Amino acid sequence: MFPYVKQCLLVVLTVALFSGYINVAASLTRKEDEIVLAEGTPINVVTAEEITSKAAKPNDPVKFTIADDLVINGQVIVRKGTPALGSVITAQKGGYMGNSGKLAIQVESTTTSDGQTLKLRAAKGGEGDDKTTSTFALASFISPLFLFRKGGEAKILAGTAVTVYAGEEKRFRVDGSTLVAVVSENPTVSSEPATVFIYRPKKWVGRGLEPSVFVDKTELARMDNGRFFALKLPPGKHIVHMTDDDKGYAVEMGAGETYFFRIGLEAGVWKGQGKITLDDRERALNEIKKLKFIGKDKIKAPEIVVELTPPN
Repeated sequence: MFPYVKQCLLVVLTVALFSGYINVAASLTRKEDEIVLAEGTPINVVTAEEITSKAAKPNDPVKFTIADDLVINGQVIVRKGTPALGSVITAQKGGYMGNSGKLAIQVESTTTSDGQTLKLRAAKGGEGDDKTTSTFALASFISPLFLFRKGGEAKILAGTAVTVYAGEEKRFRVDGSTLVAVVSENPTVSSEPATVFIYRPKKWVGRGLEPSVFVDKTELARMDNGRFFALKLPPGKHIVHMTDDDKGYAVEMGAGETYFFRIGLEAGVWKGQGKITLDDRERALNEIKKLKFIGKDKIKAPEIVVELTPPN
């Protein structure tokens, strides 16, 4: 009886070991057979509607359509005709005192052929890239969708083509004829805050006016002449604006990225109304180095405003 029990245990152990070996081998095979949509993969989209600086407002939704099948290893990962979603970054009406209309839009997401949401972004990106965003960076990221038109309204026609990029990695396997998502066991999502510098160059004209600056409808400070301040914001979309919500930028801020906003005064306006511009890094840093941190008496949201040294 005892030898028989030993034989049974030996058989069970052998089967268990063999099954484990098969599972490991199968797992390795699946890993090798995975289809990888790499972060930064280019994807062509077109605008699905006309957008004008006269009608649009920051953060208004914008519809796009995938222009071509995205095929990897013979499998369609994103299908032509799939809707893609975006929004207006900024829209400023033209015509007032000859000012140009200004319009910028961004593409944010689409859907893979297996139904997953895929984040999109305007730049290819990658490790080691400069994480400072400026007006000119945005213009190059989404050109020709960052438009100025002298003395009139800026307009983006339906069917305008632009290349965007996958904002995250996705992995798939093929089960029969079906594409199936492979879920990462340890997905890493950075929670490093975005840094925002807001500054007002020192000017003689209008020096006594102090327009208010807001983020997401929260008043940050009365913007004193020749001063700057900074913010740390969680990654995600934020609207940085003046008293008028239309005068601002709705920007999808990435983890660890840095943004610069320049405050000025509208030409011909003497009522304390300001204008805001998403500024170029080099110009902003050169200006901020000449300025002092804003006075505590001007700060309206001390829980948000922080004193930081500008990056080199």
